[in-house]
Amino acid sequence: MKASKRAFYLLLLVSLVVNSLMLSTRAHADDHFMDALAIMEFDRKIQAPDFELKKLNGTKVRLADLKGKIVFLNFWATWCPPCLDEMPSMEKLYNEFKDKDFTILAIDLRESERRVKAFKEEFGLTFPILLDSDGQVGLEYGVRSIPTTYLVDREGFLIGGALGARDWSTKDAFQFIDHLLNSSSPP
Repeated sequence: MKASKRAFYLLLLVSLVVNSLMLSTRAHADDHFMDALAIMEFDRKIQAPDFELKKLNGTKVRLADLKGKIVFLNFWATWCPPCLDEMPSMEKLYNEFKDKDFTILAIDLRESERRVKAFKEEFGLTFPILLDSDGQVGLEYGVRSIPTTYLVDREGFLIGGALGARDWSTKDAFQFIDHLLNSSSPP
């Protein structure tokens, strides 16, 4: 075997070993939960695009500052019926895990602060809602339809994504988040 071929295969082997080691350090989801919730798991390690957005109270939230937590990113809008359907179940999920290393960031796309505030009050939502006024963060995440949800591991890498509404208050959803929280420890 020529030296260049040997070097190529050695590099390929090292790459496979390094990638498998890197992937084994992130929070992995049990296939049962991913299937039950119809969440697409990413087959490679993808860094979640960092962003900084304002909450309704005016404070800024930066995704990178949430390392060490499992982050549930949900892109939505007040005019979207499926988004409205899943909000109560997201509230239940948030209340179950908010005192652990878990948070929800509901990112409203291109709506006024006044409209989103009224919506939050009307539905009694307590999880953080961020304003993506120009839709730039949605574009960075490739959001083409709403609701779209991404899960981010403790290191800031995407675990998987879901298109469309889900009931996030099911036993499977609660066990899934519990699994993610227990399968990796904070940095």
